[in-house]
Amino acid sequence: MGASSLATSRIHESLDAALARKRVVLWYDPNGEWASEFDDYQPAQAEKLRVENNEFSVKVAISRAPLDQRFLFYIPCAKPAEPDNWLLDLLLAGHEFTADRASLDIQEAGLTLEFKELAQEHKAFFRSPVRTTKLKDLRRPNDDKTAVRLKMLAVLAKQPPDIDKLLLHAFGQLDPANPDGDDPVEALYGSHQLSRYFWKAVGEKFGYASPEPNLRDFAVALFNSVSSIGPDGDLLPHARVFLSIWKDSLSARSAFEQWSDHLAGVLRVEEQLNDAPDGYDPDDDDSYELIERFVLSRLLQRFQGDASDAELLDAVRNRSSSCWFEKHLHGYRALEQAITFRQLQAKADLQVPGFEEGLQRYCNSWWRLDQAYRRCIFHARTYQQPTLFKPLREWLENQYVNNVLLPLTNRWSDQVSQLSSWSSTALPRQKEFHMRYVHAPLGAKSLKRLFVVISDALRYEAARDYAERLNSQAGKGWKAEVDALLGVLPSYTQVGMAALLPGAQLGINPTDGTAVVDGQSASGTDNRDKILKAYANGRAKAIQAEDFLNLPTTKEGAELIKEHDLIVVYHNRIDRIGDKRDTEADTCQAVEQAFEELDAILRKISSLKGSQAVITADHGFLFQQEPVDANDRSEFPAAKELTFKNRRFALGTGIKPSAGQKVVTAAELGLSGSWQAVFPLGLDRYPRSGSGSRFVHGGTSLQEVVVPVIRLKRERKDESRVVEAELLRVPAKITMGKLSFGLFQLEPVEPRKRLPLQLRIGLYAKADGALLCAHRTVLLDSAASEAREREQQVVLELSNAAGDYNNQTMELRLEQMLEGVSQPQAYKTVDLKLQRPFGSDFDDFRWP
Repeated sequence: MGASSLATSRIHESLDAALARKRVVLWYDPNGEWASEFDDYQPAQAEKLRVENNEFSVKVAISRAPLDQRFLFYIPCAKPAEPDNWLLDLLLAGHEFTADRASLDIQEAGLTLEFKELAQEHKAFFRSPVRTTKLKDLRRPNDDKTAVRLKMLAVLAKQPPDIDKLLLHAFGQLDPANPDGDDPVEALYGSHQLSRYFWKAVGEKFGYASPEPNLRDFAVALFNSVSSIGPDGDLLPHARVFLSIWKDSLSARSAFEQWSDHLAGVLRVEEQLNDAPDGYDPDDDDSYELIERFVLSRLLQRFQGDASDAELLDAVRNRSSSCWFEKHLHGYRALEQAITFRQLQAKADLQVPGFEEGLQRYCNSWWRLDQAYRRCIFHARTYQQPTLFKPLREWLENQYVNNVLLPLTNRWSDQVSQLSSWSSTALPRQKEFHMRYVHAPLGAKSLKRLFVVISDALRYEAARDYAERLNSQAGKGWKAEVDALLGVLPSYTQVGMAALLPGAQLGINPTDGTAVVDGQSASGTDNRDKILKAYANGRAKAIQAEDFLNLPTTKEGAELIKEHDLIVVYHNRIDRIGDKRDTEADTCQAVEQAFEELDAILRKISSLKGSQAVITADHGFLFQQEPVDANDRSEFPAAKELTFKNRRFALGTGIKPSAGQKVVTAAELGLSGSWQAVFPLGLDRYPRSGSGSRFVHGGTSLQEVVVPVIRLKRERKDESRVVEAELLRVPAKITMGKLSFGLFQLEPVEPRKRLPLQLRIGLYAKADGALLCAHRTVLLDSAASEAREREQQVVLELSNAAGDYNNQTMELRLEQMLEGVSQPQAYKTVDLKLQRPFGSDFDDFRWP
């Protein structure tokens, strides 16, 4: 039976009893609130009459009725004074019936008589049987009036009975930028006379007091109390806990960002940050996004100043737990890569004692400079704050071009200029790729099928980057190892693609630059498919990446692997973007896009049950983000005929050598034909109208001619695991307003074996699970072999709400944060007792 039907039944039973005792029953209802109960009442042997200015006719009806006839008079007005009461004689002889709404309400809610005044004060709340039932469901035997009112607030807001969650809900209901928006606290609770109790609960937990409390005023007090910038607020420490809960809440996060952004303007946070002294350190304050911008801006300034790399990296790490960090991740990553570049540059010896040594040194370490430069450019451009990053980019461009590329390519060119043939003992020739990485593996009985991916212009440093990412992603299924080849010259697409095909003799048509293998054209996918099929007796397939990815796995994909042992996938992202004047500035973005597309190709290979794959490239590339200096341009040499021209080479006959250029014959390059090739040495480019100059290939630089080979094997079992953590020096009792302890990473991080562990740490009341401090996020990712370098100190500042749990058990909770999983997973817990010192009982003692 529902709450309303139960109340009505009780009223009807009371009316039956009154009519059984008296002939006439009068029911005064000043507010007309019992009209429906009167209308629904069906007495067994009595007549119902509504009295509204018809008192005389009512008395006449009674006088004429039989003496055993009984009457119920419903009078929807207040009882008049006796001299004015026309029905006084009936009232004195009969019975006055009254229905006590408050008493019925508390009964329906399962409350005791002591809550009658509460029900009278908030009678609008109890008018709804649905609300009353929900309140009854939330009720606990030891609830006092404060607890009951909190649960009434929760019922109205449709939230748990927790003032923090009720506040979060209220903040989410109001657009702070709309000055005409209704205060949701008043809108939700005002008509139920509960608004002041909402603010009373807020005041008790936060120490908030205002003559006219409202959400906007509280928000100002909240952010002032937590933020390191602006006037000091006077709220209790729980304000910091609440803001932590707000930022961590997936459902409330957008509201936090709205309020934070709005208050940053209202409180003039930007002006205060601009005027902040040099020593101002926001530490882990992330109350405003402007603080994140300020920190990053200061770090960029310090990078140009005297700050050490270790100090800068520690500062970035300290900000990694900020709620704004992901939004500004590319900015921080650009700074990190600039630091990496500076560290590499400081250690680099860019001397080139010989051709072979130059190749070895590039493959061992120099490529990292190219990688750090490219990564920094990518992150800085993706961050899209050109003014902020202008000084760093100018520094980087100057250092990379003038102090790395220029001296390195010049010294390397000195060795190239002395060569009589294009070959090496340090690196295999690119022409050997097919025999080493295709023919030999396919000849093994253990391998049924091989996938080869040729990614146009995937240079060596990018391949190393991609392989490292694969190896760091344990459980993704591929183990990668990188080799290097000496790319064919000229280092451009036609001849590079041809060099990867089976065949004895490679040649170039000097008129149009197209390549042939054993006299057969190697231009385009169809021609390459013919050459591959001839080699594999029809069981090879050349296919473009887009077509390969669009193959339905169950049908066409199944037929592909059934009919072919060798599948060669041609992928083109980097060269397609970089080799055009209009888009060459996006080269660094193109490399990242290529990685994503290669991931998709590998997933497709996995779905086709591929167990081994090889990724290689036709050539590398030279790149600088800013326009090429006029001094890095070279004129084409005098020649009998230059039949094919490129930014980094030209083909022809009768070419006359000139300073800063290298002329070689086809035979010296290991190619068929009687033509010659000429290459500008160093960073020089030949003039070509309509073509770009920042992204180039075809020449002899290390970045162009060191070609990567990534050997990939599917891992059948993921043997990786996250590192383990151990708590150190956790006290048995908490007697201060802070809890300090150590967190030790038991072992170093190691790619594919031991992975980083990210933990969220909090202190909770064991009794009801209340959070009593702001969450701390800690990343354990140290690769240090020294144990002491793998320990971190953690300090948790307790909320004032912890005072309600004195002499109770607390739970120090460590939860593991997993990528792609919104809810942290339980990792480790420790129980400890909260025991305040006796001094906290005195008024002048503030704890925490």
